[in-house]
Amino acid sequence: MLFLRSRLFLRVQPSRSFHPSLARWNQSRTHSCPVCSAPLPSPLPACTKCWNLFALPQDLTHHGLFGLSYDPNPFVIDLPQLKRKFIQAQAVCHPDAWASKNPEKLQVAQALSARVNNAYQTLLHPLARAEYILERNQLPVSENDKVDDIAFMTDIMEAREVIEDSRSLDEIEDIIDKNNQSISETIKELEAFVLGKDWDAVKASAVRLRYLEGIQRAAKRWLDNNS
Repeated sequence: MLFLRSRLFLRVQPSRSFHPSLARWNQSRTHSCPVCSAPLPSPLPACTKCWNLFALPQDLTHHGLFGLSYDPNPFVIDLPQLKRKFIQAQAVCHPDAWASKNPEKLQVAQALSARVNNAYQTLLHPLARAEYILERNQLPVSENDKVDDIAFMTDIMEAREVIEDSRSLDEIEDIIDKNNQSISETIKELEAFVLGKDWDAVKASAVRLRYLEGIQRAAKRWLDNNS
């Protein structure tokens, strides 16, 4: 009877992949394993010493996933640091590293890896980063959002026409230079507006940046097709 009870007890124990002590990691965001207390090689709750890993809390920001500060300005990102954090995170949660472990851990690793990739791509690109911040502040950007600036839209349409009809590399390079300058100025505006939490202005600038990036892609296609 004692043996039977022991087997039943073992059967209902939670998997170590979801250890109760993960709550301590969730609350404190410490950088030690909640199972073996070894230092974690990345901000993720994935330990390559005792080979335990855990699903991330849903409310964790993309910034928090990489151990980056969200405040005071979530738009300002140290890109070299982000890339280092991304490499560290992928090294410990890549599914290949967990392929020989049990299926439950592999499934968690796959989910972690996908979330890490999504967070990295979002924070890496200014437009995606701005859209993410806007979503967190209940002001998402949609495909239907337009720029209420006739002069700006006229410039966009003229640039598109030149790219479509041009046979001159000099013309395209001139458009690229001017467009890159506009992109840089818009990114600076976004940084200032996010810091000031002027979300309507952030959204307007994000929509402008979307149009400018469209010109950037069109010019790149021209170069690819005429190289």
